[in-house]
Amino acid sequence: MRAMTPDEIQDVIGSTKWATICTVSREGMPYAIEATPFPDNGHLCFMVNPRGLTWRNLQSNPNVLLKYTRTAADLSWWAGVSCFGTGCFDSDPEAIRRGFALLGRIMKADYAAAGERFSLNPKRSPMLRVTVAAATGRCSAKHGQPLILEPSAKQG
Repeated sequence: MRAMTPDEIQDVIGSTKWATICTVSREGMPYAIEATPFPDNGHLCFMVNPRGLTWRNLQSNPNVLLKYTRTAADLSWWAGVSCFGTGCFDSDPEAIRRGFALLGRIMKADYAAAGERFSLNPKRSPMLRVTVAAATGRCSAKHGQPLILEPSAKQG
């Protein structure tokens, strides 16, 4: 087991189709949800419930931990990345439409109608935008050996 390089960290982030978003409530209670990540203008973004616990938690504490995990089915290799940053819901109608289009490319679905619907009421935006301040990662590769991810798992 070893620390991951910055390039390896980016490879895991770019190839993981499911991530955990961790926030903390005003009372200090942790909360986590899973969602499909997509990059947008240097940020990591997600579409989540626009008035759920994640939204409520971010109103009092914008700190976010994003957890990305990759592993082989037989556990012969694994990699985990933690991204530390701040989150906010993006209320720009164009960003909401673009976000649904970006998510649609990953999910191989057309979310244009959802993008239009949510852009009409941007105060209820589901688009969570996270600005990452730092990222760390550990993997099963030995010191001096590269981490090799399954090529079929890369996002397209």
